[in-house]
This record gives sequence, C-alpha cells and structure tokens, in this order.
Amino acid sequence: MDSYHWDEIVPHDKGDRIQSVIAGERITVLRQRIRAGGKVYNPHAHHQEQISIVLEGKAKFFFGNKEVVLSRGGVVVFPPDKEHATENVGNGDLVIEEIFSPGNETLNKIAATPD
Repeated sequence: MDSYHWDEIVPHDKGDRIQSVIAGERITVLRQRIRAGGKVYNPHAHHQEQISIVLEGKAKFFFGNKEVVLSRGGVVVFPPDKEHATENVGNGDLVIEEIFSPGNETLNKIAATPD
C-alpha cells in the first residue's frame, strides 16, 4: 500500500495550469488547477477512459457536439479514444480531479513517489 497527501505532492507548473499526479499500477489520478482564463486543452483523445470531477470553480466540458457547464461536485465521464476538451469558464481558478484507466503513461512520468 502506498500513501500520499495532495498538499505534500510537489506540483508541476505548466504556466496556465498546475498539475499533481498519483500513479497506481493500472490507474492515474491527476489533480490540476487551471488558472482563471486558461482554456488548457485543445480537443484531444487518448486510449484511457477518463472521469473528471469539479472540485472548485466552473468548467465547460466538450464531447463531440455536446457541451455541459458544471461547478463543484459535477462529474463527466469521457469514453476512450473519443475527442474531448475542458475550459475554465469561471471567474477564478478551476480545480478538477481526473481519473484515467488504464493509467496515463505521460502523466505517470511526473507522478509523486509514495511516502
């Protein structure tokens, strides 16, 4: 068993967003803060299924010809290999937690090490 605390993970500042990552054997969890005014994602697709949970702020999620605006507590599920995008549409920062299954190899490279 590995243990972590989000407040103790060294974040990765990407300019318009700050990312913290925890990686398991078959799952990746990304917590990111998208700064106010940051669109962050261009439409993209990946082979992982993704669940995005809004922790703070307001997000607009795009999937195909659908879009939905969600605030704290809102959740979306993106199927694998389907184009999607996220935009911060609130007045402040947007904090979202994203779960990828199977794990996201690119994000796993910046994952925290266990305590």
